[in-house]
Amino acid sequence: MEDLNISEVREQVTAYLAANPDTSQEQLAKMAGFSSAALSQFMSGTYTGKNENVARKLMAAIGAEVKRQEAILTVKEPEIIETATMREIWFGMEYARDRSDVIVVYGPPGIGKTCTLRRYANENPSTLLITASPNIANGIEIMEEILEALGKKAEGGKRLKQKTVINALLRSNRMIIIDEAHFLTFKGLETLRTIFDATRCPLVLCGNPKIMEMITERNKSITGQFFSRAVRIALENRIKMEDVKRIILQNGVTLGDDCLQELLKVANTIGALRVMTKLFLFAWTISNRQQQPITLESIQAARKVIISV
Repeated sequence: MEDLNISEVREQVTAYLAANPDTSQEQLAKMAGFSSAALSQFMSGTYTGKNENVARKLMAAIGAEVKRQEAILTVKEPEIIETATMREIWFGMEYARDRSDVIVVYGPPGIGKTCTLRRYANENPSTLLITASPNIANGIEIMEEILEALGKKAEGGKRLKQKTVINALLRSNRMIIIDEAHFLTFKGLETLRTIFDATRCPLVLCGNPKIMEMITERNKSITGQFFSRAVRIALENRIKMEDVKRIILQNGVTLGDDCLQELLKVANTIGALRVMTKLFLFAWTISNRQQQPITLESIQAARKVIISV
């Protein structure tokens, strides 16, 4: 194994950090797999461990990141394009905000629900965006997430947490958005209903169709408030060619109709636009390595690797 010149490695680290101001010394240390303190000591010449090991890890981390950046520049991920589905989600959120109402938005995975919610929250900083999960599903867990988003300490039991949430939100009209809402339990829904009733803060529940298994005629005795009050927006399952073209034909990309039809076919399977975009980027990478334009064959080759449909 080739010996490294420690002084040269320090110079390269300094040059890399200067050329990449978004990467801090602490982040570089994490990328290399050791502490920020160890990197500081290495850079100052006071590290008492094996400097060669630190140097090798640093050069490997920097080399990997440079290659990653080159790949991103070569195969550019499409920018987020506003689709008809996204406009429908946005309309629902604006309705909830303007009417201080409850909206349930549901549709298949991969059609742009989460990125639309994040974009809305970024453009409306007072929005509280919570992502439910198997570990964030019941009333207490949801209240803890809301309190964290509010910058409040989640102290005490359920009653105290609920009181703290309500007091913080009362007369604020701050929207609460729950992404992945299909993970919510009945108690989680009931907690959100209680908070909504007490504060009249707009509430948006967004998830996969599974959430409607809870908010149905069959369960209305349990989820009665949501069943009777919530505006429900079912998102269209079919992806249109117009959306495929607007997403794919960016960054100077040109594709034949056969390629676009293949991508449209993928977009209308499980995973929708998310899987389609991953497939396209993989096919583009294959074509670049072969120094060939993107073809139907490269898309089909990528499809065999990424999905089995």
